[in-house]
Amino acid sequence: MSKSSARLLVSVLSVSLLSGCWDQVQIEERGFVVGVGIDLPSSKEMERQAEKEAPDKPKGKRRYLVTHQFVVPGGLVSNSQGGGGSQSSTGDPFQNLTSEGDSLFEISRELAVRTSRSPFYQHLKVVIVSEEVAKSPNTFADVLDYFLRDPDLRRTSKVMISKGKAKPVLEVKPKTEKLPSLYINSVAENTDRTARMIPEVRLGEVHEDMINEFSFVLPRIVAANNEVKVAGAAVFQGQGNKMIGFLGEEETEGLNFLLGNVQGGLLKTKVKDNLVIFNIQGTKRTIKADVRDKKRMRFQFFIECEGVIAESFERLDFMESRIMDNLQKTIAAEIERLSHDAIRKVQKKMKTDVLELGTYVKQTHPDLWKQLKEDWDHGRNLFASSEIEVKAVVYIRNGGSVNRTEIR
Repeated sequence: MSKSSARLLVSVLSVSLLSGCWDQVQIEERGFVVGVGIDLPSSKEMERQAEKEAPDKPKGKRRYLVTHQFVVPGGLVSNSQGGGGSQSSTGDPFQNLTSEGDSLFEISRELAVRTSRSPFYQHLKVVIVSEEVAKSPNTFADVLDYFLRDPDLRRTSKVMISKGKAKPVLEVKPKTEKLPSLYINSVAENTDRTARMIPEVRLGEVHEDMINEFSFVLPRIVAANNEVKVAGAAVFQGQGNKMIGFLGEEETEGLNFLLGNVQGGLLKTKVKDNLVIFNIQGTKRTIKADVRDKKRMRFQFFIECEGVIAESFERLDFMESRIMDNLQKTIAAEIERLSHDAIRKVQKKMKTDVLELGTYVKQTHPDLWKQLKEDWDHGRNLFASSEIEVKAVVYIRNGGSVNRTEIR
């Protein structure tokens, strides 16, 4: 091979190696989306306008109103001003863009006419779905389909249901965080401080529940006065992937005990008309079942809970075993009350198994589950006719840093 031919070959190979970056997008050209809110439009004005412009355009059965929260990098930078070191922002650190359409993919692509940066979902933290969308038949699964198919989107994004519209949730401006989506994401992770919110639920986990047709719950979120409250739960019937209602905060607390999800929080109980506050430090739950009678199966929940006394308004001597025994029984009775309230709501009213008893039967009696699965919490609804009992035991490890409350 001549020298000129060798140089030509090396040049061709070098060009082919460099072509590996042909689809590279510079980071400053990315439109980082950290939150998405999904609503149904309240008026049909945009739909009528679209029909006038393109009357023959294929139309879907439903239209959506989608809010994308973009990061504005310049707004995240604070500059020192003067000798006092005061901080001032260069602008808002986020931008919310709301668009309407009958396809989430179409809405995402049509944002190109409104922003110079195309949506990039790899850093998406939260997906907020309005209760109106969640309650519409098959709509919840349809809107999540777009996110599940997108290869750029991580399946660890949190999914929540808003009580009311989803858009106002992304419009809050908390003082502790610059980005509303990061603020919401952080609040949802405080499950070690309270039992009134369910553990965060990720996009991939929702997908798994929908595929297996198991009923499930998602965190409820409410926005007001530039802050959000993540408490309570939205209940979904697994057969139709449709939301059927909300659980209140105490009912959610009871559900968490039944699912073994309590990582922390408190319990209030009364002793002689005064409150005693119990700080939860650990829980354990086991299930036993009698499945001999398919039409009336019996399930028993055994809940163990340990912690310390955080506060007492009653004068008590915590060194006295009789007082401690009675207090443990009183706190255990409160756990049983909360659990029975949750059972009453999901079994008798909603008739939907979010207690994961179907999962338990499937794992421990797989052959029986094959016979029951079509009639568990739908069809003949054997779940609703089952007997469910709860037994709680509480262990108070100490009464705090003092052995006796002050004598007043």
